[in-house]
Amino acid sequence: MAEGTGGKARKILFTSGKGGVGKSTLASAFAKILSARGERVLLIDFDISLRTLDIMLGLGDLVLYDWNDVLQDRCDPDAAVVTNGSGPELLPAPLSARLVTPAQIRNLVKRYEAAYDTIILDSPAGVGRGFHAAMTPADFALVISTPDKVSVRSAAVAAEKLAKRGVPARVLINRFSKKDLGEAGRLNIDDVIDSTGLQLQGVIPEDPSLADAALSGGPVDLRRRGAKAIDRVLRRLDGERVPLKL
Repeated sequence: MAEGTGGKARKILFTSGKGGVGKSTLASAFAKILSARGERVLLIDFDISLRTLDIMLGLGDLVLYDWNDVLQDRCDPDAAVVTNGSGPELLPAPLSARLVTPAQIRNLVKRYEAAYDTIILDSPAGVGRGFHAAMTPADFALVISTPDKVSVRSAAVAAEKLAKRGVPARVLINRFSKKDLGEAGRLNIDDVIDSTGLQLQGVIPEDPSLADAALSGGPVDLRRRGAKAIDRVLRRLDGERVPLKL
């Protein structure tokens, strides 16, 4: 595990309401870019039985334990954290797990928060138990949606559940392309904001390099449009006034 930062990590939930919108691709890209900026970053995978973040971070061959092993006292908390010595670190999801309580998840994350600047909580698709577990310790949520009616409806459901739990949230539009706006079922930015009821945190353009980085487990190309858009989102999260750029 990384050495302690002496503070308390900010805990950001990445969620979507449905699969296929690039949520985990963005979670891994945000983690890689934050790490490249010098932050100590822990990514926690809550996609029980379908974990993929170890592959997206290039750590697939290093996983020995997962966060359920920590909860069951089968290993030391540090032993479950996967790292190759550089880049973001990972606490993998279990391939199976008993039903966990919100208190268990809060206590799990507390074991790590002093050692990192940012903890990214990657929830599974949908709004089932993995979603509820992931949002339990979150300080803030990014609800990922592509600009189409199906994804936006699912994002609105996730936003409603986050509001009921008192988790502040904003929408992050992924795979946006101005040339697709006239196609059937495609929504503009104002439509997404109105339908989800969330303020806009940013817009990530269609950029295959982000998916390439996730599939290869390699770094994000910081020169590409997707990485630059993520940088603008991160600067807004840090309190900067950064104009929207499409």
